[in-house]
Amino acid sequence: MINKNIGHQSRNYIFDLLKIILTFLVVNIHIRNVTHGKVNFLEPYGYYAVPLFITLSFFLMNKYFSQIKLPFSVILLRIKRLILPLIFWSGVGFLLKPNLINVRNILLQLFTGKVVDTPLYYLNVLIFLTLIFWFITYLPIKLRPSLYFVIIIVAFFLEYAGLMGNEIRKSYGQIVELIKYASLGMLFATLINRSKKRLILFSLAGLTLFLLIFSKFPQPWGYNYSGIKLFLGTIFVLSSILLIGQINFSPKINKMIRVLGGYSLGVYLLHIIFLEKLVQIFPNIKYFNASFPFFFLFIYTVGCYIFCFLFDFLTFKKFSFLIK
Repeated sequence: MINKNIGHQSRNYIFDLLKIILTFLVVNIHIRNVTHGKVNFLEPYGYYAVPLFITLSFFLMNKYFSQIKLPFSVILLRIKRLILPLIFWSGVGFLLKPNLINVRNILLQLFTGKVVDTPLYYLNVLIFLTLIFWFITYLPIKLRPSLYFVIIIVAFFLEYAGLMGNEIRKSYGQIVELIKYASLGMLFATLINRSKKRLILFSLAGLTLFLLIFSKFPQPWGYNYSGIKLFLGTIFVLSSILLIGQINFSPKINKMIRVLGGYSLGVYLLHIIFLEKLVQIFPNIKYFNASFPFFFLFIYTVGCYIFCFLFDFLTFKKFSFLIK
């Protein structure tokens, strides 16, 4: 998700709150997938989660990607930060599904994240996008905004022209879909340094909201993250958040939001493999979820957060990088 090292005094808690909300929305989708339940009214909003995570991640990483010839040592630290939880949770996934253990599946899992614990593909995508945008730091700064727009346009062309179907496997098709959100994050980071940023943000929020309400956009075939509507929705959410700006609640609420926001990555990475095992052991969970879907969503997601907290506490925070 989003790796952000800033002090509590300057921390914008609305980003943490957004991560918590998006995590609940993702878990909601996967509960329905695993239990074969009914689609509820929250599900369409869940597809905004990964695009927003990608956009925010690169928005916050702009201080690195805006540099000239960013040293590879910096990128190596970032990749290490992503690979370690990928390896660990892949290992947990194989332990829970030992019948899938073979050399081919292990390699596929490390390069695609699609064999066990499918949310891990997010880490793979981030690694690939990190390398791509590291290469861009070797280009002149003046050319970069134009290149970001070109990347977005090319991604949409591939989607609407149907050129990312059978020619591109799912894991890499999602890179095509999500690279435009990395570019969007970089463009937003450039935007906030403008003198009239609030006027621009207000215009973006208003325009995208108008288009989302009054326009109908064709939906291309894709891997969950294609299409103009999702892109406009992401722009609207981020513009609105940046317009709201710095927000703080009471110290106790701030602390709770900060803690939960920090553990959102762990919940995102582990929730589906644990849910699959729970349903296998207790199949009646399907019927409970069918009767009380939102209650089950709440208790299961909170349970995942509690697990992350206990994992961090019992390991004396020495392995926090696996869940934060």
